[in-house]
Amino acid sequence: MIVYVDTSAVMKLLVEEGESAELADYLERCREHGDALIASLLLHTELHCAANRRPEYIEREAVSDVLSTLALVDIENVDLITAPLLPGRLRSADAIHLATALRVNAHAMVAYDTELCAAAQAAGIAASSPG
Repeated sequence: MIVYVDTSAVMKLLVEEGESAELADYLERCREHGDALIASLLLHTELHCAANRRPEYIEREAVSDVLSTLALVDIENVDLITAPLLPGRLRSADAIHLATALRVNAHAMVAYDTELCAAAQAAGIAASSPG
């Protein structure tokens, strides 16, 4: 199964929040079941920019470590064309993440943005927010 992981989730692996431990456990169970954990290269940009903006909270080495646990896929033109056509009133980055998840035939999306989760479900992708 393909599990798409959004930035709102991965940030919880870098900055300790109430859901962080349950999310880490959930992702580990996915790996143990042979699920592919995927994100677009947009995640790479978003995490490194967050580390640049808040180096006191997010270490660059931690960003690299987390990114190494995911398969990163390119953003394609079709993702950028599909993004504004998706259900809901998503922010640009969230729409690109969802469009990419749809293109790679993700069965599930892990995210903590309620609008993105609702749009994913409307588009036929199971959404979860562990914790």
